[in-house]
Amino acid sequence: MNNKLLTTTLFVSIAACSLTANANDTKTVNPEADRQAMIKHMMDMHGGNKINGKPIALDDFGMGALIFSDDAYQQWKSVEEFPPYVEHIDEGEKLWNKPFANGKTYSTCAGLDGDVKKIKAKYPYFDDARGEVIILDQAINECRVANGEKPYAYAGKDKALSNLLTYLANESRGNKIDVKISSPGALEAYKMGEMVFHTRRGQLNQSCAGCHVTSAGRKIRSEIISPMLGHVTHFPVYRASKGNIVTLQQRYQGCMRSVRAMPFPSNSKELKALEFYEAYMSNGLTLNGPTYRK
Repeated sequence: MNNKLLTTTLFVSIAACSLTANANDTKTVNPEADRQAMIKHMMDMHGGNKINGKPIALDDFGMGALIFSDDAYQQWKSVEEFPPYVEHIDEGEKLWNKPFANGKTYSTCAGLDGDVKKIKAKYPYFDDARGEVIILDQAINECRVANGEKPYAYAGKDKALSNLLTYLANESRGNKIDVKISSPGALEAYKMGEMVFHTRRGQLNQSCAGCHVTSAGRKIRSEIISPMLGHVTHFPVYRASKGNIVTLQQRYQGCMRSVRAMPFPSNSKELKALEFYEAYMSNGLTLNGPTYRK
């Protein structure tokens, strides 16, 4: 454990992490340098892995832990021929097209309008007018409220929202992640997400980075730890162990519970910042969700 934490600390320093910087000193924060350092670290550590006999490319990190086990990858390919999440896509499509009581649909809301195949790729983003990160889960609920409907519960607590996210993810397959940091507010959100990712917490005194940077590719019991690059590409995920769809926010909270920490509330600024940070770090990778995992 100590060696892992030491390695994480060293990596954070190399990546020019802003945790020790003055919160108001934006000159010391360079998100693109952080991203390039993370890519180099991941490729140096795992670039020799092979899938189907071919060395992995950067975009393969969107496969998550599958890049560490060709056997698991082959099993995944077999399951994906008849994926168990198809019914969730179908249910999500029905909800998407079902009119609200006022006769309008989700596609009439700003941010959810336009080509449905590009909607998920818009999120997360920093809204300068509102001074906050907006995630797709939130945009769906805000659209509902604006049309006189009740919002769904977040983080997997409402199957309808999970199904909508699954449908929109499927429609957006093939788009590239392109999160922009073009204002002081967006930079602060990035810094908050970075801090959440690198801060140790819980009774196990562990951070997200301790698992998904330092220990990516290793096993916790029978589960291979996924790399942080590509985390956001494939959610929502159908988890066979749960027999249901797991959203990204739900996964974040589950990870925090696993280190015996109190998770941040659903749709909190901390969890939204974490998604913003991870999405930025995965810029250029291909959206490939929903998908299947054990």
